[in-house]
Amino acid sequence: MRDATLGAIFVLIAAAGFGTIGIFGELAAIVDLELAALLPIRFAFATIIITLLAVIRDWSLPPTRREWVITLGLGGIYTAMTLLFFFSLRSLTAGLATIVLYTYPVFLVAFSVVLQTETMTPQKLVALATTTLGVIIVIGIDSPNIDSFGILLSLGAALCYAIYTMGSRSVVTQATPQGLTIGVLIGTTVTMIGYGVIDGGLSLPREQTHWGIILGIVIFSTVLPHILFYQGVSRLEASRVGIISTIEPVVTVILGVILLNEALTIPIIIGGGFVLIGVVFAQRPSGRSSPQSDLSESH
Repeated sequence: MRDATLGAIFVLIAAAGFGTIGIFGELAAIVDLELAALLPIRFAFATIIITLLAVIRDWSLPPTRREWVITLGLGGIYTAMTLLFFFSLRSLTAGLATIVLYTYPVFLVAFSVVLQTETMTPQKLVALATTTLGVIIVIGIDSPNIDSFGILLSLGAALCYAIYTMGSRSVVTQATPQGLTIGVLIGTTVTMIGYGVIDGGLSLPREQTHWGIILGIVIFSTVLPHILFYQGVSRLEASRVGIISTIEPVVTVILGVILLNEALTIPIIIGGGFVLIGVVFAQRPSGRSSPQSDLSESH
């Protein structure tokens, strides 16, 4: 099998794994598993497993104190993104919340233009317009069935994700993607534990269903996708990684319909399609892309 083909398969499976995050979030709400238990344990377990793997595989860590400080700080931003997204799941379906979250590349384009690190091009204008139209179609105008506060929470998560990605790109030239991931996971774990303490104190779940959801989100939504993602990006150009990863919200929508009986409406199909088209346009490079130019995204 060609190396690029294998890389595409790895990224595809990783994106599908990341697409299960919203499903596990909805399942946690159904069985009354508190976020203050779910999220700190998720990231603590994932950090331990990934760190052990890093030691075994001799992965490089952030090389300087500055990179460690930045990556740990990015973990705090990632915590904010995760909390906003999981809070949005309390009033939105997993598919809808994930589609709105997936507008983050458009925020990224907008930030880059405002900060003058990139120039606005017709391609980027198309991406902005298409994605905005898609979100409007998905949520509807004055739709009584859509919780506007939930939409704002998911948009806030997308905004945090864009900020996180911009910060990650500034570090990835000095630190490897694996080193970046380890630093971010540690920072996220520490801040998530802080959230758990503030939100009523940390406690271990006692029900088997709770532990099943925790183990599921750790293994299938965090550890395996991260490992497969970096196996894939080492074999593919960054632009192809970004385009293949657009399968993530599609997986969430499909699993939401199958496992959670979420409604698959015409606005979600059409609007979600526009969002994905906009994301593809936002991630396609205007020139030749380097293999490591945009591999800083995590989940």
